[in-house]
Amino acid sequence: MGATSSSVRSSDSPRTLQSYARLALAGLLAWLALSAFRDEFGYVPLLSDVDLAIHEFGHMLFMPFGIQFLGSTMMILGGSLTQVVFPLLFFGYFLRKRDESRRRDVFAAMVCLWWSAINLLDVAIYCADSRAGELMLLDGLTGKESDGHDWNNLLTRWGLLAHDTVIARWMRAIAALVCIASIIVAFWSARQLPSEQSVEALEP
Repeated sequence: MGATSSSVRSSDSPRTLQSYARLALAGLLAWLALSAFRDEFGYVPLLSDVDLAIHEFGHMLFMPFGIQFLGSTMMILGGSLTQVVFPLLFFGYFLRKRDESRRRDVFAAMVCLWWSAINLLDVAIYCADSRAGELMLLDGLTGKESDGHDWNNLLTRWGLLAHDTVIARWMRAIAALVCIASIIVAFWSARQLPSEQSVEALEP
């Protein structure tokens, strides 16, 4: 019985450490989200730079080798679209139940959902700048100085430029709701322990 109790304690310890680590990460995500929503540019250290690279890749994804397909509108929209959708691919992966031996990782899925929400916030800030053109673009020019402002071009094509801030507010609201929901579920998931017990711990 002594050996069994020791085995149970040793098998539970990693789970406890994992739970604490995930709770700490969920707390960090909450703090980063609060900082991002308060920041004028929605900046998240390191992550924002990664997201910028994904955004630019999205443009190239819809214009490989300089050849447009699905039209120029999709090429322009591709940056923001890819930026938001890319984390959702991982969200779906972690929620997919692969077999009986591997469970869904709800916590990891919520981290990816949080990431997508932060990207949507970034897109909302970009959209809100459509008419103002004050944001510095990748070419070193502001939106007023450059014709490469994605959302100015998109909303102009769609005849919605006058509604840029309204559309951006809706994007921001959705991003906030998704962000809050993902953090709440992440905290809940981090507190859960695997239901199955170690077979070795039950052996005499």
